[in-house]
Amino acid sequence: MAQLCIFLIVWALYTATAAPGTIFGDPSEYQFIPAIWGIAHPPGYAFYTLLAGIWQRVVAVGSVAFRTNVLAGAAGAWTVSRVFAIIVRVGHGESMATTHKNFFRSLPVWGAACSAALALAVAPDMWQHSIHANAHIVSVAITSTQLWVFVRWWQGDGDRWLFALAFLCGIGVTHHPITVWGLPAYAVFILLNRPQIFKQPKTILFFVLCGFLGLLPWLYFPFRSLDAPFGPTDMRTWPGFLRHATAQGLRVNLFHFGWAEQIDRWRVLWTLLRLQYPWPFLLVMIVGIVILVRRWPKLAVLWGLFLLGHLIFTLNSVQDVMAYMLHPFMALAFLVGVGALAILEFLNRICDHRRAQICVIIASILLLGIPVGVGIYTFPRISLRDWNDADLFFARLVARFEQRDTRAAFVSDWEHLTPYFYYTYVEDVQVAEEDLRHVYVTGDSPWAESVFGNLPLGPVYLSNYRREIRDLGFRLRPEGDMWRVLEPPATEPVAPQYPLENVWAGNRVELVGYDLPVTSVPQGGIVPVILYARVVATQTGILMPFALLGTVEQRWTTDSRCLTPEWLPGEIIVERYEVYVPYTLSPDIYPLQLGYTDMTETGVDLFFTDGQRQIVLGDIVVTPHATAAREGRVVSRALTNIGNDVALMSARVHSGWQTRTGIWDAPLSLQPGQPFHLTLDWQVLARPRTSYTVFIHLIDAGGVPRLGHDYTPLGGAFPSYLWFPKWLEGQRVIDPYRLTLPEDLPPGQYWLEVGMYEMGSVRRIPQFSVNGTMTGDRFILGPVVVE
Repeated sequence: MAQLCIFLIVWALYTATAAPGTIFGDPSEYQFIPAIWGIAHPPGYAFYTLLAGIWQRVVAVGSVAFRTNVLAGAAGAWTVSRVFAIIVRVGHGESMATTHKNFFRSLPVWGAACSAALALAVAPDMWQHSIHANAHIVSVAITSTQLWVFVRWWQGDGDRWLFALAFLCGIGVTHHPITVWGLPAYAVFILLNRPQIFKQPKTILFFVLCGFLGLLPWLYFPFRSLDAPFGPTDMRTWPGFLRHATAQGLRVNLFHFGWAEQIDRWRVLWTLLRLQYPWPFLLVMIVGIVILVRRWPKLAVLWGLFLLGHLIFTLNSVQDVMAYMLHPFMALAFLVGVGALAILEFLNRICDHRRAQICVIIASILLLGIPVGVGIYTFPRISLRDWNDADLFFARLVARFEQRDTRAAFVSDWEHLTPYFYYTYVEDVQVAEEDLRHVYVTGDSPWAESVFGNLPLGPVYLSNYRREIRDLGFRLRPEGDMWRVLEPPATEPVAPQYPLENVWAGNRVELVGYDLPVTSVPQGGIVPVILYARVVATQTGILMPFALLGTVEQRWTTDSRCLTPEWLPGEIIVERYEVYVPYTLSPDIYPLQLGYTDMTETGVDLFFTDGQRQIVLGDIVVTPHATAAREGRVVSRALTNIGNDVALMSARVHSGWQTRTGIWDAPLSLQPGQPFHLTLDWQVLARPRTSYTVFIHLIDAGGVPRLGHDYTPLGGAFPSYLWFPKWLEGQRVIDPYRLTLPEDLPPGQYWLEVGMYEMGSVRRIPQFSVNGTMTGDRFILGPVVVE
C-alpha cells in the first residue's frame, strides 16, 4: 500500500506539470510513432513503441500527445516507487515480517525510504524526463525494476526473481542499449551470492530462456518494417536490423573524451549531482556509501559496479547525457536512503525509548521537508503545463498556407518537423502539397542543397535562421515564425506594421517601415523590432541601427546581419533586432527610439530627415517581474550578462603554476602545443530562450580566432535548451575545459574571448553591462602571450 501511495503522489505531481501537447524534436516522435505503429530513430525503441502504443489505445484521456506525456509520468513515478521499495526491503531485511507489525521499529525505514524517494522525484533531471514523452524515462524504469528484482532474489525470495531479472534484461536490450551497462554488475553479484551456479545447468537454462523471452519485442521490427508508415523498411535483413537496432550511425558520439579530460568529466559529474540533490542529501549520501560497504558489502559491489559502468559510459559520451544520467541518479537515491536510515537508527539507539520515538519522528519530518521544499521551489520553474510552442507553431503554419496554393516549401530541421508529423499522422490535419511541402534537412540533404533544389518550384521558408544560407548571398526575411529565402535583389513587396515615407538616415539609407509586435514587456524581457530599409546607391560604409529604451542604449552588433555594403540598390532588406530590457530598469513607460551610425567612421551617428539623431518608434510599457531585483543583484556581481538568460559569474584559467581569475591584465605565458585549463561559472537568470553553444576563442590582434572550442555547456552534458528549456532559473553551473594551443601557433600576444551563440542559427547572443547597455557579443577575459 505504501508503494502505491508513493507512486500515485509522484504521478500526480508529474501529471500536474506535464506538457499539454506536442513538443519540438524527439518528444513528438515518441508520440506519433506508437500511434501509427511506426519505427523510431535508432535504436528503434521496440519495447517502448509497443508499450506506448498499447497505452495510447487503453488510456484514452485527452489527446494522444497528452496521454503519452502522462505515460512518461507513470514511468517516472514507477521508478521512484522502486527506489522506495528497495530501501524498505533492505532496511527491514530478514526481520521484515515482524518490523512491519511494529510502527515505531519501522519508522526509521519508512522515513528513510520516503525521503530518498521524494528526493529522486523532485530531482530536476528526473522531473523533466517525467513530464514529456520520451523513451529514456522508460529506460530507468526498467533498470530500477531490475535492481528491485535483484534485491528480492538476494533476500532469498526464490529463483523466480532471478528469472524475472533475465526477462527484464532482455526487455531492456530491446528498448535501449544503455541498459546493458548494468549487466556486468549483475553478473558479478550473481557469482558473489551463488558461486556454484555453474553447477546448476537447469537454473542457467531457465535464466537464458527467460532472457531470450525478453528479446521478443525485437520481432516487431522485421514484422512491421516492410509496411511501416514511418521508419526504415529494410529491417527484415540482418544488416538493416543490426544497423538500426544497435544505432551504428550514432556511435561517433560515444567515448568522445580521452584520458586527459577525465578529471574534468568527473568535475562535470559533481556539478550535475549538485543540481539534482541539495547539500544535506549529498552529505547523507556519503554516509550511505560508508554504511552500505560496512553493512551490506555484496550489495555495495552491485551498486558500485552499476554506477561505475553507467558513469564511465555516460560521462564520456556527448549525446543524451542527461537522459543517460537518469540511471546513476536513480542508483544514488538509494544511497541517500541508506544514509538516512543509518542516521535515524542512530538516533533511535542513543535516545531512550520515549525520546527516541520523538527524535526519529522529528528527524524524519526534517528529512521529508527537504524534498518537499525543493519541490515547491522547483514546481513553477520546471512545469510544462503551459508549454504549447510546438502546437502553436503548427497551428500558425496551417493558418498561413492552407488552401493558398502557394507551392511553398518548408525547409526544416528535425525539431520543427516532428510536431508536423504528429498532426499529419495522428490528428489527420493535412496540408495539401500544392499549399506547402515539407523538406527534411539531413546530412545527405543539407540546408543549402534543400534551398537550391526548391527555389525554382516556389517560395522557400526556413524553420529558423540559418547563417550558412545568408552567407551564400540569399536574403533571409523574417515572416512570423519562419524565414523567407529570397534571391537578390529582394524586391518582393512588403507590408510593415508601421509604414514610413521619406524617412532617411544621413540621406544614405531609407527606413521604409518597421514592426513593433510587442509594446508591453516585463523586466528582463525582449522587445523585438523588425526594420524594413533600402538604399538607392551602393554603400561602402556599414550603416547599423541602434536603439534607445529611455536612456538605455543598445548598439547592435554586425554578427549574422546582411550589412549595407551587400545591399543592392532598390531592394528592401528586412532585419530582426531585439531590445533587451534590463532587470534593473524600473517599471514605467519608456520611449523606444531608433538611430543609425556609420561604423566605418568610428561610430558617427547619422541625422534623420528632420534633423534629429533618433526617431521614436513607440512607447514600451515595462512591467514588474517577480525576480527582477534578485536577478539584478546577480548581474551586478557578474563578469557579463548574456542575453538576460545567463550570467558569467567568474572565470579561472591555469597552466602549470600560472593562474588567472576574472578579468586579468598580466598575460598568461604559454608555448605552442601547451595545454591550459579554463573553468567558467555560469548562473541561470531566466528560462533560456534557445540552445546555447559556448565559444572559447584565442584571437589575434586582428580578431581572427587562432584556437577555437565551440560546444554545448559541460562538454555536451548539460544543454540549456533541448526541445524545451532545460536550465532552471537560479541554477549555478561550473563548466571546465581543457584546451591545447596549436603546435604551429606563431609567437605573439593573443586574447582569450568567451561567449555564447544559438546552436542552430550560430547567431551570437549579445552581452550587457549592469545598466543594460549592450557591450558586444563576446567577453575578453585577458591576454595570452605565446613564447
